[in-house]
Amino acid sequence: MTWAFALAAVAVFAANDTLPAATDATVCQTTTNCSVDAFFADFTKKRDAIHSLEARFAQKNISAEETVDSGGSIVYVKPQHIVLRYARPDAGTTYLIHGRRAYEYEPDIKQLQIYKLEENPQTQIFFLGFDDNTQALREGYDVSIFETNDKPIGSRGISLRPKNAESSHFREVKLYLRDSDYLPYRIHIQNDDESEVETSITDFAINGKLDPDKTRIHLPEGTKIIDNDEVVETVGRNGKIVPEQFVKSRQTVENVVVVEPLAEPKPAEGAAH
Repeated sequence: MTWAFALAAVAVFAANDTLPAATDATVCQTTTNCSVDAFFADFTKKRDAIHSLEARFAQKNISAEETVDSGGSIVYVKPQHIVLRYARPDAGTTYLIHGRRAYEYEPDIKQLQIYKLEENPQTQIFFLGFDDNTQALREGYDVSIFETNDKPIGSRGISLRPKNAESSHFREVKLYLRDSDYLPYRIHIQNDDESEVETSITDFAINGKLDPDKTRIHLPEGTKIIDNDEVVETVGRNGKIVPEQFVKSRQTVENVVVVEPLAEPKPAEGAAH
């Protein structure tokens, strides 16, 4: 459930990484004159200046048996890096996607699971679709633009319905987008007739000074790291940070703070490998 939300968030946050730039001729004021191609061109134009963001989310996981409320924080760094950190009910539970690797950390049982997204056909096209091109997305999903009644916040959104419903974990994902920058303020995931997830996203801070610790997961001693269903490491007494990559901020001439990934530090000369 949460992975579907995470992938939906990644899709809409990372959508402008490689899409073609919009032209002055692009007009996308309403759904009646807005094709999917025109919409994403307009999307790219509005989102080009967003390099990082922080936000809060509140979530309702609704089933026939119960409704579970949860919430936490989102941190996104362009390109392809997102962290969802829960504050309730399971404080510290974290979902992180970095490139083509996904991490799920459960502090109560001291366990980190690592997934390779490209090996999961149910998540591959969802993640790659927005990130690379809309054609790949439409090969697996019916994509449409819909209007909303949430003005002045937003007036339209994106609907994704899997063409092969039997192999998907959900029936439909609807992303409600702010008019100002097309960031999502609401995500609705319909799993089946009796199960759905409603997520509201608020308190956006865009291109601000970002604490690098918020972009990573800090693992305490004793945490078991599981990769490909196999325990590959038990964290030692000094703890561990994943992913083993750091970020830095720089000020542009336009006074925008840009967060950039840094290469992993090279081992010292003569150090053991």
